Amino acid sequence: MEKISERRVRGFTLIELLVVIAIIAILVALLLPAVQQAREAARRTQCKNNLKQLGLALHNYESTYGMFPPSRINIRNPRFQISWNTMILPYIEQDNAYRQYNTNVNWFAPVNDPVTTIQLPAFVCPSTPGSRPLPSSALYADITSNTRTDQPLWGYNDYGSINAVRNAFIIMAGLPSIGTRDAMGAMGRGPGGSKIRDITDGTSNTLLLGEGAGRPRQYIGRQPGLNPRSGNIAFGTQFVADGWGWADINNGFSIDGSNTAGLQNNTSSNGTPTIVGQCIMNCTNDSEFYSFHTGGIQTVLADGSVRFLSENMSAAVLAGLITLQGGEIVGDF
Repeated sequence: MEKISERRVRGFTLIELLVVIAIIAILVALLLPAVQQAREAARRTQCKNNLKQLGLALHNYESTYGMFPPSRINIRNPRFQISWNTMILPYIEQDNAYRQYNTNVNWFAPVNDPVTTIQLPAFVCPSTPGSRPLPSSALYADITSNTRTDQPLWGYNDYGSINAVRNAFIIMAGLPSIGTRDAMGAMGRGPGGSKIRDITDGTSNTLLLGEGAGRPRQYIGRQPGLNPRSGNIAFGTQFVADGWGWADINNGFSIDGSNTAGLQNNTSSNGTPTIVGQCIMNCTNDSEFYSFHTGGIQTVLADGSVRFLSENMSAAVLAGLITLQGGEIVGDF
């Protein structure tokens, strides 16, 4: 009888299988951060492109009217109300929306909803988390002075005009008090806008726009939080008090600085400061510089260039970049 040789088929042992799984897990753990960093780099580039587009629109507006648009125009009698974002709609290929906007009523009036609820990619930083909760009807009533209790979803805006720097921020930065509430920036508040010749500090040393991302949701540090400003209509809620959309006439900001808990410094109308913190950006998005980029924010200068500002930069330099006629020597930033 012929002997049949048997061949043993060897498979993985349990220990070998566990080792392979562990190696795969380590490789995935090493790969995921690299993938996330690549995605964030792409989002940051798109955010920069958005700001470049907005900077170009501001300069096209200036070429047409001989001045940059102010942060807002809010004339009560006769009523005329418009934000800087709405003013530049024709220069970002949104002529139809601009023509439909009614300047003779409040920006939040229902008649403007077909325009103001449009989500425009040029005003949204892709690094901002997509989930933005809808405020309560009661808060809508407060924001709109009891004219609305419905809940329109106004178009988001992650970029704000830089109106001014407050005296509290200036003193916090170690600079002499200016004795008044604030020093104006190039976008101001209106009704007239700044001419290029007005920017005596130099267009390459003066800011127009900066990131104030995540609104209307309140962010403190890198997490959603509750609005800490007592006396504010949004106090204790998970929302900021203004900047609820790109048509909101209060979507710009005057820089106060804050503490790490998101509570802002304060300057009274006569210029008296109350300083609670030394944070210059990325501590709160309630009318302050804030982004979801690591290490700083992106900005537009008056020469149209886009610059990334480090959150570790000098507060004095940042204050100098905000003013248009401060006479500061800014240097590198």
